[in-house]
Amino acid sequence: MNDMILLRLSIQSALIGEITPNIRRVIVNIIEKKIKLFFFIDGEVTEDMEEEISCIETEVIADFEQGYTIETTIKRVDFPIEINISQGYCVYGKKEYF
Repeated sequence: MNDMILLRLSIQSALIGEITPNIRRVIVNIIEKKIKLFFFIDGEVTEDMEEEISCIETEVIADFEQGYTIETTIKRVDFPIEINISQGYCVYGKKEYF
């Protein structure tokens, strides 16, 4: 299976039951054997939020064989600031009215 397809299926599964109202967007990418997850948050990024995202990260990396690494970025981007996606695929986007 293609790595990007596996990543998209993996993150969708990992996000079930984990999306909170302050998550605005989740973007994923994979370059060679480096998985990148980007979480865009509305409001303060709390320790609890970081722990929840760490659990998602763990579920994703568990779906890949040894040799893959994962890097997660959590960025605060308060509504109504627009989120620009330069790389990767959006796997979750909250409906927002500007």
